[in-house]
Amino acid sequence: MVAPEQQGDPETMVLPDGRTLAYATHGREGGVPLVFHHGIPGSSLLGSLLDTAAREQGVRVIAPSRPGYGASDPHDTTLKTWATDCAALADHLSLDSFAVAGFSGGGPFALAVAERSDRVAGVGLVGAIVPESDGGLLETLSRVPPALGAAFRASEWIARVRSPEFVLRQFTVESVDRETKNTVYRDFRTALDGRPAGAVRETSLFTDGWPQPDPDAPIHAWHGVADENVRIDPVRTAYADRSNALLSELDTDHLGALLTVREALVDLAAPGSENERADGRT
Repeated sequence: MVAPEQQGDPETMVLPDGRTLAYATHGREGGVPLVFHHGIPGSSLLGSLLDTAAREQGVRVIAPSRPGYGASDPHDTTLKTWATDCAALADHLSLDSFAVAGFSGGGPFALAVAERSDRVAGVGLVGAIVPESDGGLLETLSRVPPALGAAFRASEWIARVRSPEFVLRQFTVESVDRETKNTVYRDFRTALDGRPAGAVRETSLFTDGWPQPDPDAPIHAWHGVADENVRIDPVRTAYADRSNALLSELDTDHLGALLTVREALVDLAAPGSENERADGRT
């Protein structure tokens, strides 16, 4: 393990098959653990958006960069292989019990970890994709991986020469502070910097239908009714008949939902506090 200079700096571990997995920790050092899954594309940097709420509530946010993002080695990732990688991370950090959370494209990965582990106490999903989600242009391009890779490389180049505002507007029309804007920008750049392998693999993974993991652990999903990245109608359908799932609808959009429920999300890891914010208010 490479020791970080401070909370939030990247660390790495070596997985059993020799690959490098990068992760960062945010919030309260030594706090109750929450493993946070970034979107597509994304990196461990996005977990810093939960830092203040986690510090206040005694939660340690562990945010891995999945294979092919940031300093994590590329891999032919599936939901099953990620659950195995995350279990190795939990072992590395000596986590006996933890909650998981997933934002956007990170949602299915959080569910997969919960489905395959008896250590997961609860699942939080924010703006998460479901099998019926409309992937739009990226879904079409995913059928031709070189074209999809070119699209992501072009997006990263445009982001590099444009302002952070350009990246932010792909996720929200809400007004945010400078720190949040810069975090989203850096997360996007880090995810795609020099190699879009993770984004290409994961986008292709969620094409032509896919089996949504169905863990026994309780699920709380929050979703913005104005979300243009992942529209809410298929999300309502996906959770309508799940007895262990609660869907809270929010009057905001994609990133806006994550910013709105930060306190409620980290509450998943804090025993006894989730019910106090079951409606998603902060």
